[in-house]
Amino acid sequence: MFFIDQLFIQQDYPDGGLPFVGTHVIERVDMETGEKLPPNVNQKILEGSYSTKLTIRCNGNRVRVEGNPSRWQRMDNLFGLKSIDQCVEVYNHVLSKYGLPPFTKNTRLSHRQTSEKKSSTLVGDGAEITLIDWTRNHMVGHGHETSFIRGMSSMQIGRGREPKLYPNGMTCNWGEASEWMMTKLYCKAFELEKHLKKSKRRKTTTEDQINYIDKLITYCQKQGVVREEHSLRQKLLKRHNLQFYGLVTEQDFHAHLNDIEYAMNTLHATHDEHQSIADQLLEVAAVDSIRQANTTMNYFTMWQHGVDLRGVLKQSQFYEHKSRLKKIGIDIAQPFDVSRMCPTLKRSEVIEVRPLTVPEWYQLPQVAQSNILPFKAVA
Repeated sequence: MFFIDQLFIQQDYPDGGLPFVGTHVIERVDMETGEKLPPNVNQKILEGSYSTKLTIRCNGNRVRVEGNPSRWQRMDNLFGLKSIDQCVEVYNHVLSKYGLPPFTKNTRLSHRQTSEKKSSTLVGDGAEITLIDWTRNHMVGHGHETSFIRGMSSMQIGRGREPKLYPNGMTCNWGEASEWMMTKLYCKAFELEKHLKKSKRRKTTTEDQINYIDKLITYCQKQGVVREEHSLRQKLLKRHNLQFYGLVTEQDFHAHLNDIEYAMNTLHATHDEHQSIADQLLEVAAVDSIRQANTTMNYFTMWQHGVDLRGVLKQSQFYEHKSRLKKIGIDIAQPFDVSRMCPTLKRSEVIEVRPLTVPEWYQLPQVAQSNILPFKAVA
């Protein structure tokens, strides 16, 4: 089950007249015409309990909030808010503190005129989502986190998105600098331990809070929790008309959250049995004959020995063999790395991947109680 980890949202009010909210404002004037331009207002950072933060901004016409509504005013967000409505409810409570109108749902769309060389764009009468992160947790078993992440880092996902494995082996992401989408896998216990060390240095952290996080870390370690995150960014949202709050449902986003699942299923097929590459290709119908299977297996062997197949094969041949091998979890577009291709990465036997269950003692988020503490604005 996916839940929301981060949400950036904004709404325009053409009539203006809203109060400025930020840390400072810059008035602007067109030097040629003397016309007064909309002012620039930088963001205000709101600090909540447990070192949580949101940013808020209003220049009189546009209201914008950025942050992690599932984490706001909570010690952790191992499990978070599942609906966009719940997240917006958290943000609207914050907006009310500054005399700003709440984010509202879109009820109709219209075309906005652009320059002559571009087609018109759709604009709604409500709030616009500019970034949303969806996340879920996997149980891979105690001590299997790095093996699982390294195994997944052997593959491109989506449309040729390259993996980036961090040196400590605890995190891998795809499309880190993309304006469309970024996907990430990381060890949750490792991340929680880093935050716990910071919490212990704060005088405001109580013993009960430290004990709760310690308990949470132990739970994540025993279950072998790996976090999967998908950050859908503005270009992708606009391309698929997913930016209009109120006119889209949570299920509309799920079609863009399948890349990791596809890769896991492929690795599962690869490592279930100790078969030759040719046998595996035939089993998944990646080839039509034994001859084709043996040919592709020969190129796989060359790749294992460090040969760059792009310099050996024609482009069409390279992509044909790449396509065949991708169906059994092998990506010859990546340099061969034995540490990422370890045979202990079987999904069905050695590493069984299951959804993480919520323990009875876990403190789930409650929207009505998520932001009852006073806010503190920091520059």
